[in-house]
Amino acid sequence: MQKLKIDRGFWLSLLLSIVTFGIYGLYLVHVFAKETNIACKEDGKQTQGLLFFFLLSIVTFGIYGIVWNCMWINRCNNYLVKHGKPEGLQLSTYLLTLFILGVLTFGIMYLVVFHKQLKLQNSVNSTYNELNNL
Repeated sequence: MQKLKIDRGFWLSLLLSIVTFGIYGLYLVHVFAKETNIACKEDGKQTQGLLFFFLLSIVTFGIYGIVWNCMWINRCNNYLVKHGKPEGLQLSTYLLTLFILGVLTFGIMYLVVFHKQLKLQNSVNSTYNELNNL
């Protein structure tokens, strides 16, 4: 078993996303899928990785990216609830921000959701490490 990273910070992730013109964001999709599959393997589901995410997002004009995030959020929250931890990012918050609040707040809510996504994965990873004494 491998210890999963629990200290992804908002400011460094935001800076890396800006400096790499969004490539770091794609790296996070890859890492989140990999880490979620490791931590949540007992649920029998599979979170698709970057290649599948990228290709289907292009074919569906970005809709699959939204679906992927919704499935990932649900899977992470189910894992946390199963192990007695509070849920992280709510699906309603993600969708409301994506379609309404993000534009109305001039992008500030997009940053809040990005922070909550990082925090959600950190919580899942921390729970996994704790349960496996890593």
